Amino acid sequence: MSTSKQADKSYIAVMGKIFRVLECFVEKGTKQSLAFSEISRDLPFSRTTIHRILYSLGKLGYVEKDDVGSCYRLTEKLHKLSGQGVHFRHLQAVSKPVMRNLLIRHAETVNLGSLDGSHVAYIDVVQSPSALRIAAFPGDRNPVHSTALGKAILAFLPESTTKAILGENPLLRKTPKTITQRTHFLHHLSAVRDQRVALDMEENLTGVTCVAAPIFDPSGRVIAAFSISGPASRMNPRLSAIKVDVRAAASTISKLLAPPSGFPASPSGTAHT
Repeated sequence: MSTSKQADKSYIAVMGKIFRVLECFVEKGTKQSLAFSEISRDLPFSRTTIHRILYSLGKLGYVEKDDVGSCYRLTEKLHKLSGQGVHFRHLQAVSKPVMRNLLIRHAETVNLGSLDGSHVAYIDVVQSPSALRIAAFPGDRNPVHSTALGKAILAFLPESTTKAILGENPLLRKTPKTITQRTHFLHHLSAVRDQRVALDMEENLTGVTCVAAPIFDPSGRVIAAFSISGPASRMNPRLSAIKVDVRAAASTISKLLAPPSGFPASPSGTAHT
């Protein structure tokens, strides 16, 4: 261990050992099983320490032994944990050129967002060059029910999941136009499914219109959404063209993530058109 780490009272030394064990699997290939002797040979720790780390990772469900018990491998639980960040970085990288193209075409702020509980979290934002613009930043969060991003995602989730999300918190009235009645909102989502585009007509912020469309992963599961947002005075006259472009942009990203053989399946198993 370096002197700087020894002097750092906030540094937890055992964490370095744990991640060094995990790095062994990464270096050899995350799907590959490794013998205890191979792991211990590559690490400058005692065999007892390595055994305790592997045992603890096993108890937590991140490492498992094979049937013989002499080899270890990473579990799907760890792959899912590490894959989420990689997944969104890939989505962001693929989406960026498409977002910039939307900005060039419409000169309004373009957003990429995903579900975060009963809120939408902004993954990436390309700001409008206009002095009068709708400013959002990566990491910002807004309620799902009052945003076009939220509606675009909720509409393509299984109905039970959508109802559970809506049941977590009351549908707060953000503006006089916010939909706050659950039955009305669920009916509204059926229209979003039909059109594959969602609208926020001054429902989250007075004077602001937003248009969004869902993005699907290769399995047809909705994972994010694109939106364009701007002052209602500029957005509303161009609403039809914006809807077409946002829907096309979201479809492009879904195909780039992995080309499907048709539109993604709906929660009920029928295709959305």
